Amino acid sequence: MKDVTETFNTVYDATFRELMRCCLLKVPIEDARDLLQNTYTQFYRTLVKKGSGAIRDPKAYLITTLKHEIASYYRSGAKRKTVSLELVPDEPDDVSVEELSLDHAAIADILERLKSEPELTQRMFILYYGYGMKLGDIAKETGTSAVVVKSRLARVRRKLRTSFGEENTL
Repeated sequence: MKDVTETFNTVYDATFRELMRCCLLKVPIEDARDLLQNTYTQFYRTLVKKGSGAIRDPKAYLITTLKHEIASYYRSGAKRKTVSLELVPDEPDDVSVEELSLDHAAIADILERLKSEPELTQRMFILYYGYGMKLGDIAKETGTSAVVVKSRLARVRRKLRTSFGEENTL
């Protein structure tokens, strides 16, 4: 059982960010978390049932499982809706509670103002600033060009700067 847990943790750490990005492009963030949880739960059950060596390519298995989860999600009647923009950044251990509170407040303000933007722009913003994706990768995933991604991000940065005042820069 320890071998299964170690295998699961290793695969989870190596694949989570990529699967989350993929899922965010297809479903709203609050549903993406559930779909990913289902995907990893199914992966873990398979590891327990068949052993850690039963799945030759864990990443391919997870991507296929996630695609099935997304298809099932939309077959069940779920409709595309506006993204809930909840970002939880990685927080270093040496940061004070006061600094974290300020950071969370600033992020909350930015995300609240971002809600007035089109869903595609919101997704691009989250993928770029929240997950560190490159412009070209975002363009490929959203079916646009890198120029479109860059201009949308520049436009939203200008709007945010204006709404927060010129002293704040993104």
